[in-house]
Amino acid sequence: MIIAAVVLWSLAVAGVVSQSLPGEELPTPPPAGFSDPGGVLGKGSDAERRLAGMINVLERERGYQLFVVIHRSLISSNPNEMAAQLQQAWLPGGGGLVVVLESDTRELGFGRNLDAGEVMAAGEAGVPSYELVKIITKALADAANKEGVERPEVYIEAVVTEICLEMETYFARKAAPAESGSSLRLALITVGALSLLALCGMGLGWLIARADRRQSETRVFPETDVPERLGAPYGGGCGGSGSFGLGRKEIG
Repeated sequence: MIIAAVVLWSLAVAGVVSQSLPGEELPTPPPAGFSDPGGVLGKGSDAERRLAGMINVLERERGYQLFVVIHRSLISSNPNEMAAQLQQAWLPGGGGLVVVLESDTRELGFGRNLDAGEVMAAGEAGVPSYELVKIITKALADAANKEGVERPEVYIEAVVTEICLEMETYFARKAAPAESGSSLRLALITVGALSLLALCGMGLGWLIARADRRQSETRVFPETDVPERLGAPYGGGCGGSGSFGLGRKEIG
């Protein structure tokens, strides 16, 4: 929570500073997206090449520009102020982020402001402010747990590496919703159809069982007492039929 609050404050300050600082002569964007004029990581070091490579992949595959600037110490400014100025100069239309790290104090500045109405140029990849806060917060927390981060160069590499990884995770998740949403809808429809079939089967089975029970019922006429009439059971006797004519007679 503390890290998230610090990140949120840094981003908010960046938005204010970007409007209030007087114009100064600023450097041009580094071609590789990575600038270390003081040689904190070592000129031409493996760490520098690794970070530049990750930044390049992020821009090439996701269209997101990440600029990382490292200074040992800032005299007339601070990481937030510098990041805000560079963000306004290098990425006025959005679609990226400027990160400034001061190795002596381990302070970080982020140039992206929290303006939800930020205008993006066509085709540029944007990261919402709330997602940016989560990305940076998690990156800082993960970097703090790396081995050897007490050394400035290790800490800086860990922070930038984690930011790049979290950015990649965000863009991969962003590209997946349509496909995963369709799969989820298909799964729900399938489950619903199977449930409906099961209910229909249960209902049909109940009706068949009920019909079988009705067919298997045995109906018995109750016993009755027949009174006698004139010494014979009432209603007893025999019947006959006769025909008169032509000498024929039938008696039954």
